[in-house]
Amino acid sequence: MPIICSCCVFRKPNHMSLIFHHDIPWSLITDQLMGCSCAADGCQDECTCRSRSGGSYTKDGRLLDFRHPVFECNSACTCSSSCPNRVVQRHLSAVQRESHMIYRITERCGVGQCLNAARNFEPGELVCVYLGEVIPYAEACKRETKQLSKYGHNYILILRCFAGASLVSEVCVDGNSFGPNGSLPVARLVNHSCDPNLTLVPVHVDSVIPYVCMFANRSIPCGTELTYNYADCVPVDQVSSSNVPCLCHSSNCRGYLPRVNL
Repeated sequence: MPIICSCCVFRKPNHMSLIFHHDIPWSLITDQLMGCSCAADGCQDECTCRSRSGGSYTKDGRLLDFRHPVFECNSACTCSSSCPNRVVQRHLSAVQRESHMIYRITERCGVGQCLNAARNFEPGELVCVYLGEVIPYAEACKRETKQLSKYGHNYILILRCFAGASLVSEVCVDGNSFGPNGSLPVARLVNHSCDPNLTLVPVHVDSVIPYVCMFANRSIPCGTELTYNYADCVPVDQVSSSNVPCLCHSSNCRGYLPRVNL
């Protein structure tokens, strides 16, 4: 569990807690993104937050575009918590309630623990958020090596955003870090598939450091294992095959888990 002096806990609205490594610049954590001045009953198409990401959600909260970052309304906005552009915030508030059980932890032979849907999910629906400790890239490389040695796999998720060939932003999350509530985040149990039913999308709320969110890219029936591609959207020249057999059993399975060259 992270020692309180080696990381900081920054609480966002609705008690959404993130943990940050002490080497993450404080300005990246605390600098507030601009908010909108929309009416309290909800934002319209001309909302400045929605316009940053092209109106990412439908009125019932489903993601329209998986290719671009999302900018939700935030604590500087005048709209209410029921605004259609606050999908991730409502999700994170809801999952803190024990009654909000939308997935189950199961075991699969040869794989270990998995995360399965406990209800049906529709295309574009937010399923889970990859929480943990936000760490610098150099620290991510160190922890990946340590976790591979200890567990035979790792829980480091690195999400990079590009504009053409230029790297715009990068967030590294260690899903094996205990959260402020003393528990490990469940999204770390989402396994790889060569034909995944989840897609990773960065969602900004208050700061430039986004939440790494997993949205359903197709209908997911209750009981289905939740999966994402470990090398989703990574350039081909940065991906190689590991020596770990892939057990996704999809028709397009590549045989081995992908390894992203950090």
